[in-house]
Amino acid sequence: MRGVSKKAGLVAGLAVFGLVFAGVASAVHLDPRGFGQVLLYPYYTVNAHQQTYLTVVNTADRAKAVQVSVREGYNGRPVLTFALFLSQYDVWTGTIFALEDIGGEGGAGAALLTTDASCTVPDLRDVADGTLNGHPYVRFALGPAPDGGPQGDARTREGHVELVALADLTGALRAAVSQDESGRPRGCHMVAGDLSNGVDDMHTPSGSLFGSAAVINVAEGTYYPFRADALRDFTRHELLSRSGEIADALGEVNDGAQATRVTAHVHAGDRSISASYDASAPQYRIDAVSAALMADAIHNEYVVDPALGAHSDWVVTFPTKRFYTDPALLPAGSAAVQPFVALFEAPGRSCVQAPIRYFNREQLTTPGDGSGFPGMPPPRYPKLCYGTNVASFLIGERPEASFVLGSRLLVEDFSLRDRFENGWAVMDLDPYVEPHRLRTSLNVGGAGDWGKTFLGLPAIGFWASNLVNGQVAEGVLSNYSGVSAHAMQATCVTEDETVFCE
Repeated sequence: MRGVSKKAGLVAGLAVFGLVFAGVASAVHLDPRGFGQVLLYPYYTVNAHQQTYLTVVNTADRAKAVQVSVREGYNGRPVLTFALFLSQYDVWTGTIFALEDIGGEGGAGAALLTTDASCTVPDLRDVADGTLNGHPYVRFALGPAPDGGPQGDARTREGHVELVALADLTGALRAAVSQDESGRPRGCHMVAGDLSNGVDDMHTPSGSLFGSAAVINVAEGTYYPFRADALRDFTRHELLSRSGEIADALGEVNDGAQATRVTAHVHAGDRSISASYDASAPQYRIDAVSAALMADAIHNEYVVDPALGAHSDWVVTFPTKRFYTDPALLPAGSAAVQPFVALFEAPGRSCVQAPIRYFNREQLTTPGDGSGFPGMPPPRYPKLCYGTNVASFLIGERPEASFVLGSRLLVEDFSLRDRFENGWAVMDLDPYVEPHRLRTSLNVGGAGDWGKTFLGLPAIGFWASNLVNGQVAEGVLSNYSGVSAHAMQATCVTEDETVFCE
């Protein structure tokens, strides 16, 4: 795993504990108001000369340690990981850009540039691959272990971003990462080494983070802003250790420092459901995070009206997919783990079927899933084959890249039919042709208390649209871009799938 240096991600002074947890004082859940201990940014891209601008805001009066992980879109493998130290009421910003877009640099990959002075481990200034206007940037890079997917730098050009709060900081550690009169931290060296003397200054992180991102094309004048999805009650103890490497923090969800199970709280229709999962290892704990993100269907709008110069892309990201499909994270010889159905392997795919039914604005819709004729071959259903997927809404066309975001991680076997220039659609994440089920939760209530099974897949994302008006004035081109988060629904059934969860 690459941190930000050639040292294979070794981060002195920081780690995430892989512990067995206990207690049920909290339950990880998706916060509808956008605050949390974990922020999931559904998408970043540098394709088509775009840049992605990231922000994270600490609204607390305590400093924080946060793990930042940029993950490529094929398999969710890290291309950049570092620890970020936010002072109280601090904002951190960064820009992801294409190396080919800066003069003289070249290269097919992407990089992160920041003008922010916040402490990082490793120090981004020390491991920088170059500077722009005096500010450091760090190239994205895949780790050394092949996974069957492309190994070139171009693989780093789109994906998603995770931020996980590791600890709140007080005392000497807070003072070290806080800014002095010049606007720079007082002592970043104090968090770059052995933190043994600072244990008393580390505390369970509060859910006081929120963040946003925007995909920007300066030359075209397009701007696609969106909020990060936030998870609250992710951890009940600090995840910052005294020394070592940063692990995959998203798998460290817990109900407490000694717990044997970890709990998720999920809104499914008009029900609020709690489900507990095995906390003995990250590959089991992650089910609680997946439960909080489960959706059996995605709903949103689209517009592709030629008269408006309109195009639409849907982003669908599976933040936890790697824990179920990456052979490097599974026991040797394992098959894919539900709710996913295929391991990630050559030529770099791990597909799920997800039929899409769409409507125009006059209630006209597509026919059902079946062909309706005996002896006809079965229909081809759209397939989502990556950790980050983009459905490009086009009538009859199947481009190499999506029109709005320039994505090459396209949903396969999907295009619109005539007479569907605008309307809405539903993507079925639990189709009858290939059911998707999260592992059933633990039976924690004794006899008669069934385990709970969530249907569908753990997903986040949004609809991005762009309208082009070439008639404003001679020689003037106007772009009108917008983003709308997906509307999703979750469904939970008892272990035998006969009764909805209570």
